Amino acid sequence: MRARGLLFGVAVAFSVWNIITNGVNVRTVAICAMILVCLVINIYNYRQKQQQRAAAEEAVREKEEVRQLRAEARRRQNRRNRKHRK
Repeated sequence: MRARGLLFGVAVAFSVWNIITNGVNVRTVAICAMILVCLVINIYNYRQKQQQRAAAEEAVREKEEVRQLRAEARRRQNRRNRKHRK
């Protein structure tokens, strides 16, 4: 992710340099706008992936909690059965 951020930083620096050297015209503004649109799309996709990853981790956490509760219930049941066997 850092490399991608660095790449976008270089692209933004290029677009600013392009506007400074060539002036404000349709081509330079289009290049700058295209770079900014790509940056926004990249940020959106990154956040979507983060949300999907967080949802998957939450599902795993819930399954683990259920498994632990069932294991604890089995342990309690085994303790009760041991007392009644004698």
